[in-house]
Amino acid sequence: MFGPPASPMSAGIYAVVVGGGLLAFGYLLVDTFLRDKADMVTRLGLSLAGVCAFSLALMVAHMATGGAVFSNPWLVRGPTAAAVIALSIRKIGRREANGSWWLWLGVALLAATIVWGTPVFRMLPLTSTADTQLHNGWIRQLMNGETTPGAVITGDVPNYYPWLFHALGGLTTYLTPGRNPYYALGPLQLMITTGALLAWFALGRSLVGNRIGGAAGAVFGALAGGVGFVLLRGLDVVINPRSEEGEAALRYAGDLLFTRSYNIAFHNIAPPFPRDLAFALMAVFVLLLAQAIKQPTTQRFVLAGTCLGLVGLTGGETFIASLVVVALVIVLPWGLSRLLVAAALAIPALALYALWAVPIAVNYARLGGFVTITHIVPIDLPAYAVAVAWGVTLPFALYGGLVVARSWRADRSARFVAVLMLGLIAALAIATLIPLLFGEGFDTLGRRHRYWPLTYLGVAAVAVFGATKLAAKIRSRFVIAMTCAAVGALALASPVAASIALPVRAGTEAVLSEALEREPGSVLNAVDRAPGHSCVVAAPQEIAREVFSYTGYRLVLWTGTWFGTNRARIRWADIYDHIATDERRIRDNRRLVNGWGDPAEWREIAASYDVDVVVAPVDHARYQPFRGIPRRTADDYIVLTLDRCGA
Repeated sequence: MFGPPASPMSAGIYAVVVGGGLLAFGYLLVDTFLRDKADMVTRLGLSLAGVCAFSLALMVAHMATGGAVFSNPWLVRGPTAAAVIALSIRKIGRREANGSWWLWLGVALLAATIVWGTPVFRMLPLTSTADTQLHNGWIRQLMNGETTPGAVITGDVPNYYPWLFHALGGLTTYLTPGRNPYYALGPLQLMITTGALLAWFALGRSLVGNRIGGAAGAVFGALAGGVGFVLLRGLDVVINPRSEEGEAALRYAGDLLFTRSYNIAFHNIAPPFPRDLAFALMAVFVLLLAQAIKQPTTQRFVLAGTCLGLVGLTGGETFIASLVVVALVIVLPWGLSRLLVAAALAIPALALYALWAVPIAVNYARLGGFVTITHIVPIDLPAYAVAVAWGVTLPFALYGGLVVARSWRADRSARFVAVLMLGLIAALAIATLIPLLFGEGFDTLGRRHRYWPLTYLGVAAVAVFGATKLAAKIRSRFVIAMTCAAVGALALASPVAASIALPVRAGTEAVLSEALEREPGSVLNAVDRAPGHSCVVAAPQEIAREVFSYTGYRLVLWTGTWFGTNRARIRWADIYDHIATDERRIRDNRRLVNGWGDPAEWREIAASYDVDVVVAPVDHARYQPFRGIPRRTADDYIVLTLDRCGA
């Protein structure tokens, strides 16, 4: 009924409808199970987790059926539609007096769109960074029928990356016109940022018991950037903080970073990454844990542990930091036995985490462990840059620290925030020990720049107390309103400037834009088949990454940005004892793509990789190995079809 968006503006409209609709679906799920156990604001704060839980259910069914669910659009759309109809009928049948949840959701969606979502209406695709290309290809692999995201190249390469983000991406893709994960980036962007904003509002409100705290949580945790905007001479964002020999990160004193920001809210900048979803889910986990500590029951701790499991299926450092916080929580008395609290938190968290961790452990032993795939230096900001990145949140946090110190004995919420801050600082401190204890294959989890945003999460929570206490001392509503306006303007200046500048600074790949806008002769659309087909492609290296990210098809050779002996950046240490080496792949891919050599030998090489499609330069069309193969001319290439890709 709806075709692919013809322009970035129409893609943005689809994104608002799909992203907002999925969050509404998440709210209805949470409302069904927790209506009598959580108020409306809390249920809204859990809406993103509700959508992720539904995605997890689809993913479990997908793995159990050998890849059948996400490879069939109606096995995703059907259960989703049935659940929406059933939940809506149940909601209408209750005739609640307070039905304003949709208004709260709409306001949060509008705020997230204004601050972080403007690129959704101006970019198609929503940037094409190397990481985006990798994760989009993995989403598409699920849609092609692979049971878990695998590798970019051919061969039996087991999954090595948490997959909940990709399951959520598969769900979102099938509900977004266009059927390609690139179209789903817009809805994912608005859904994650809005979900984070709702979670932070509910967290702030839960900590201090009023809406001022909720507003402070939403601003400090989900929207506020730094104060480096005072150095701007025009709209700008630092795309690569490692450029200029590392000096680019300090161009605006640590603020306005597209990647590796120390500010957790700045991870809401487009496009969405798994880490961004993990940060948002961690805010939900902290919300549930805070409420469990404030009103201790086994069920509340179980809910927090369940959300912790979702965090573990999304990101590594967030799970590690959360476990450190949990360890400190278990040590202190909260009204229930320590053993009961430990069991209620750990059992659901580890049970869900085991869905990913157990296969990883098995393959870790089988394939010689992990090797490092990080070839770039970390971003280590000086102290002044950390302060600038944390912006207006930091002064409120400093005052909030005094408030917490004075009230932590009598106020459970203050005590919890103190524990949270201590746990996140501890996680930051022990991060560098991870590769020392477990080897260089874990050095990605030992990078401090991955933990500074999590430390900021604690800072934002402490700042809620400071803002609330200051507001209580001001008697004039006019002064409160003016103060809030001034703080909001300072807090939102950097995010708004960066979001507006992003389309110009980041740009997009022309080959992807042409494919997404359905330009006649697009080479990617000539290669692509409908979801459910699993293909192998030999492609020129100048478009190989785009082929994988658009189709999810495995390649003979992937170059990417890594030019060592592990070009495909696979984590398994002994994987090249089981699949073809880079040296062989480079040689064979050149022969396949260029049509070099004897036709029989060419066919033998193609068969050794189970190649279905070859993309070759158009001026090689008459080369002897290509004769008699069905073909289609697209852009400057010919697309040769050797097989129907598992149809």
